Amino acid sequence: MKFTIIGDWYSVPDLADTFAVVAEGENYEEAKGDAARAVLGAFPHRAEEPYCETPETLWGGDNGAYVVAAFLGDLCDQVVEGADFTLIA
Repeated sequence: MKFTIIGDWYSVPDLADTFAVVAEGENYEEAKGDAARAVLGAFPHRAEEPYCETPETLWGGDNGAYVVAAFLGDLCDQVVEGADFTLIA
C-alpha cells in the first residue's frame, strides 16, 4: 500500500524543509519506516552529528520529525500544489 506522509521537524536549527514523501508498506507502520529511510536520504546531515537520527529514531525525539498528516495513496500532486514542501518520492 502507498501512503503520502507529510512531516516536519521538532527542531530546525539547520532550516530543513517541511517534507512530503510517498512511501510503501504492507501497512502504515511499514510505510513510516520506508519514509524515514527516504527522508534521511534527502536530508543526510540529519543522520550525522549532532542529530544522529536513524530510520528507527527519526519519528520522535528532540531532533527527529513528526507526522503532520498521512493519507492513503500517492497524493503528492494534490498536496504539494498548494503548499511549500520538499517532495521526496
